[in-house]
Amino acid sequence: MNSITTLLSSLQLSGRPRSLIKSIHSRSLIFQPLHSTFQSTVSFATLAKPNLVRQTLEETKNAEKEYAEKTAGRFTRARFYKYPRTEPVFPMSDGSGPTPKPVFTYKSRRTGLVALKKGMTSIFDEWGQMVPVTVLEVSNCQVIRTRFHAGSGKHMVEVGAVSQRRSYRLHRAQLFHFRKYQVSPKKKITEFDVTPDACIPSGVRLFASHFVAGQYVDVQGKTMGKGFQGVMKRWGFGGQPASHGVSISHRSLGSIGQCQDPGKVWKGKKMPGRMGGVNRTTQNLKVIKIDNQYNLIYVKGGVPGPENGYLRVTDSIKKGWFKKTFPENAIVPFPTYLGDVTTLPRESIAPAPSVGTRDPFSKQRRERDA
Repeated sequence: MNSITTLLSSLQLSGRPRSLIKSIHSRSLIFQPLHSTFQSTVSFATLAKPNLVRQTLEETKNAEKEYAEKTAGRFTRARFYKYPRTEPVFPMSDGSGPTPKPVFTYKSRRTGLVALKKGMTSIFDEWGQMVPVTVLEVSNCQVIRTRFHAGSGKHMVEVGAVSQRRSYRLHRAQLFHFRKYQVSPKKKITEFDVTPDACIPSGVRLFASHFVAGQYVDVQGKTMGKGFQGVMKRWGFGGQPASHGVSISHRSLGSIGQCQDPGKVWKGKKMPGRMGGVNRTTQNLKVIKIDNQYNLIYVKGGVPGPENGYLRVTDSIKKGWFKKTFPENAIVPFPTYLGDVTTLPRESIAPAPSVGTRDPFSKQRRERDA
C-alpha cells in the first residue's frame, strides 16, 4: 500500500494526471498515454523507486512528442486547410496617406444587411401603376469583425443588428465578444461571405444606402409557423374522392409505401407534420425605393417571416451572373456607403425604364394594327 502511495505522489510531482493510470493489475501497472501506441509497463518492483518511475514517464513524454511531430499533418485539422491565410483588404486609411478607393466589379461580393420586416404597403411607380412592396427597416446595423475561414478559403463579415439594451440577457462570453471589438451589444448576429476586396473593419455602421434603388436583392428569413398540418395544406396533395366508397379519409394522403419489399417507409416521405418555421430565400426582388432618413428599404413583393422578424438582405446572386443586379450606370457603394448619410436626399426612387420600354397603359400591338 505504501508503494502505491509513493507511486501516486511521484505522478503528482511529475505533472502527469491520475487519469493516465488505466488499470492496476496484480503484477503490473499500465500507463495509458495520449496514443495507444505507447504503453509503458512498470512492475511492482519499481514502485519503491520514484526516480525510475519518473524516468519512465519522461521517456513516455518524449515518445509522445516524437509521435505528435511525425503525425502533425495527419491527425490535426491543418490538413483540411486547403487555402492559405490572406489578410483582408480594408478600404480605410490610417491617416498617413490617402484613403484607397476600391472599385466595384461583378466579381466582387459585398456584405449584406440585417433588416426587420415592418409589413406591406403599396406605392405607385413611374407609370402610375400600383406596386405591392414590403418595408424593411435597418436598425443599428454594425460590423462586428471580419475573419478568414481557412477551411473554405472565404472571408466573412460578422454583422450585428438591433441594439440589446438589457445586458443581463447576454452571458459573459457574448459580452466579452462585443467588448473585444468595441461594439455595442446586439440582438441578432449573422455572417456574410465576401471577397477580399469587400472586407470592412470593425465598428463600421451599415445603412439602407448600402443598396441602390432599382437593384435586385435576395431576402432570406424564417417562414411563419403554421402548426401541425395535413398533406393537402402542407404539400398540396389532391386528397381522396368525395364519394364512391370513401368515408372519413377524404383529406388523407393514401398509401405511404409498398409491400414486404422494401417493407418500410422511405425517409423523406411527404406526410402530415409541423409546417413553417424554416429558412427560405426569396430571390430577385427589386428595390423600388430607399428612405435614407428612416433607414427603410422598399422591395417589390413579399418576403418570408412575420412582422418584426429578422431578414438577411444581400445583392442578388442570379442577376449577378448576367450583370443585371444594378441598373445601368449606377454608382455602387463599395464595400459599403462610408459617407455622411445626412447629405443624401430623403428618398431614392428606382430609375425609369430605359428608352424603348413599352408603356403599360398603351394598346397592344394587335390592337394598334387593327
